[in-house]
Amino acid sequence: MHIELPSDVSDVVKELVLRGRFESEMAAIAEGVRLLKSREQLVAEVAKGLKQLDDGEWIDGDVVFGELDRDIEAIEEGRLGA
Repeated sequence: MHIELPSDVSDVVKELVLRGRFESEMAAIAEGVRLLKSREQLVAEVAKGLKQLDDGEWIDGDVVFGELDRDIEAIEEGRLGA
């Protein structure tokens, strides 16, 4: 695969390799693509969460944290399996 990058992007990739952050320019580009994929997944998850909120599918934060606090207390007192 042959990729032509804009000069500013190419300079960043070359600098990352020179500093030893990546073994090669291709490794740096591959990491960039993985980060883009992760960002796209995060955007999709946020959109899903926003839709759930719009549809009324949510749990009050005070309820969640209250349950967590009770579980922590139970663990600390040995009442809940650790």
